[in-house]
Amino acid sequence: MKESTNVVPLSQQRGGSGQRGDAQSPLVLPSTVITLREKARDLLLERLKQLFSKVDDSLFSMAERAHGQEEQDGLFQALRLLRVERRNIAARFGAYIEDSFQIAEEREELDDAPLAENLSLVHNDDLEQLVAVDTMVVNAKRDFGETLGELALRLDSVYPVKVFEKNNPLRPEAICDAFVEALRPLEVHIRARLTVLKKFEQMVMLHLGEFYDRCNQMLVEKGVLPDLSRRQRAARREQARARQLESQGAAAETQPGSVGVNPGAGQGQQAPSYGTAMAPGGGSQGLIGGQPGPFAPGLLPPTAGLAPMPASDLLGHLGELQSAAVAGQPGGVQLLDVSQLLQQRLVDAQESASLAKVDSDIIKLVEMLFSFILEDRNLAEPIKSQLGRLQLPLLKVGIADKSLFSKGGHPARKLLNTLADAATGWLASEDYEKDPLYREISKVVDRVVNEFDRDIGIFSLLLESFEQFIARERKRAEMLERRVVDEADGRARTQAARARVAAVMDALMAERDLPQVVQDWLKKVWNNVLFLTSVKEGTESEAWSRDVRTARDLVWSVQAPMPDSRPQLLALLPVLQERLREGVKSVSLNPFEARRLFAELKEIYRERFALAQRLLSEQAAEAERRSKLAEEEPHTPSPEATDAESGAAAEPAAKEESESTTTAVPQLEELEQAAASAEVSAGESGEEEPRELDESDAHWQMTFRLAQGSWFEFKRSDEEQFRCRLAAVIKDIDQFIFVNRNGAKVAEFSRLELAHALREARLMPMDDGMLFERALQSVIGNVRKNREKQ
Repeated sequence: MKESTNVVPLSQQRGGSGQRGDAQSPLVLPSTVITLREKARDLLLERLKQLFSKVDDSLFSMAERAHGQEEQDGLFQALRLLRVERRNIAARFGAYIEDSFQIAEEREELDDAPLAENLSLVHNDDLEQLVAVDTMVVNAKRDFGETLGELALRLDSVYPVKVFEKNNPLRPEAICDAFVEALRPLEVHIRARLTVLKKFEQMVMLHLGEFYDRCNQMLVEKGVLPDLSRRQRAARREQARARQLESQGAAAETQPGSVGVNPGAGQGQQAPSYGTAMAPGGGSQGLIGGQPGPFAPGLLPPTAGLAPMPASDLLGHLGELQSAAVAGQPGGVQLLDVSQLLQQRLVDAQESASLAKVDSDIIKLVEMLFSFILEDRNLAEPIKSQLGRLQLPLLKVGIADKSLFSKGGHPARKLLNTLADAATGWLASEDYEKDPLYREISKVVDRVVNEFDRDIGIFSLLLESFEQFIARERKRAEMLERRVVDEADGRARTQAARARVAAVMDALMAERDLPQVVQDWLKKVWNNVLFLTSVKEGTESEAWSRDVRTARDLVWSVQAPMPDSRPQLLALLPVLQERLREGVKSVSLNPFEARRLFAELKEIYRERFALAQRLLSEQAAEAERRSKLAEEEPHTPSPEATDAESGAAAEPAAKEESESTTTAVPQLEELEQAAASAEVSAGESGEEEPRELDESDAHWQMTFRLAQGSWFEFKRSDEEQFRCRLAAVIKDIDQFIFVNRNGAKVAEFSRLELAHALREARLMPMDDGMLFERALQSVIGNVRKNREKQ
């Protein structure tokens, strides 16, 4: 048999012997069994052909009615894939049926695999598939028990190993498992997979009675126990007469309605309905008027011979247990043992009953889910106590509606998730019973426990009401939280603006001998102009670039080389003067101070233009002098003499210009880059700065992945421990703001401080995700780990 690479096959989960390990040699089958194997395979494949034609119609109809594009695409893709793969599916199915005849000798007392093994198959979306498969098997064993029993007896008489119900190669679970395994390689939409399984139930599983009859008939024709049916019918008639005689004999000594036991061998009888038991010899014993039958009162295993209790009766028992449940006391977290409660209830009523396997599995699953919930560190003990009271109501929902485990939007599931999510950051105070959130959760749980019977509409009603309450609570908290974040953001903008303006000013003024009036313009006026622009508009804005350019032009205007830059300066000054006036107005500079600055700056420019004029005059005079010398002396002077004269004439002007120029003024791009790379500090801290961490440190990296809104447990000291939520990350100063559930700030960290807090487990992230989903994932994960250890 082909092994699944991801999950354990159903047949192996149930503990069946449909497959033999590679270490065992193939079983040599008698010719009669080989003939039966071929006939059984052909009969089942014939039914499978009819199944595929039905599946085509159903999937096409479902796709046309699909609610979303994704679901519709998934169904059409499944339809195409099944059409292409139907031959391969049939081939795999036939091969698995043949493999099921390679059985090993086992003990008849072997019980069905527990839920833990069944869950090893389950992904969240596949839980409904497991339930559907188990339901098919239970129904088939109930409806075709008699003919299936005859088939097991006949096979036992010809097989070289013991054959009984649990290793019968044609038992319902072997047939069902073979089909599930044949489908497994296909990646199809979960709705399509469930539809195929439903059609398999209709076309194959519901017709197993006819199939078993034909298999029995073939064995009879081969001479295998031909009189078995007649002997069993005779035995049943004898048992009926014995029961009638015993009942008449005991009438005088017992209350009306009680019946006795008539031992007599009989196998293969169809299981009786709930409320009757099979005596050791096969006779039915009623439980009438509360009198004891052949079994001790209580909850019996499926192998006891009782037909499974109908879901409606089980829901009735659970409803009585729910009515009798005592409201959870403060801090009293308790997990209910439902099987034990049912056992005690049946003992008190002097009744015997057996659970269907699917119901028993759901009881165990819900117990494991609530075991996780009651241990979840996200929730305070009083909240766990309240949510724990929902175990019986949610168990009733699971019994009646299996989509609870596979449908994320199920009302009961959503209500539990919403209650838990609202209480994530809640901590119990001394008078927590007066807390509005705790009282609201208690009120919701009380209504579920007291009012829920079969109508799941109450969960939707309570969910809507609770969500309105939470919306009001969060609105108040968000107002306070917004003020906290805005304050921190404003402080960060201020600190970032100061750092960036300082970087621009340093780049403009460092190593430059600027006139005092220009220094006053930069320090008293333009420092404030850039600060306001950075805070209001940001350093990515056009206003910021314009104001940085103005400061740069101001510095260039008093350092530009003369007279070469005279034309550019003449063109720049009107524009520069207008920008300076706007800046003075934006910072509301004292008018007297403004007039002084403009006057002194005007004097600087007058001196600059005078210098340019003097340099131009000197250059003109020098040119004229050279021209006269050339006319008076016709001989050409030597290059050395000419250079010496020229250098001597230009020396005063060059010296004066060199004194007025220094390092080249940085370009606008350089200034903006200096502002962007400015190191922004969150302010002075009284504490010693923590040591730097390596870039590859896991906790340092974690600080870049934290999502806003995530909850944490913060241990400030041994005495002080509380829960907080990441409200904001202030990017300008790389600061993390944490608030409590009321929106008040409780902590703030730099990135480095946060990494150390995570590293030292002073700040521990709490689990994200919905409670029900986390519980289901945990249960399945634990089951798989346990299987790996076995």
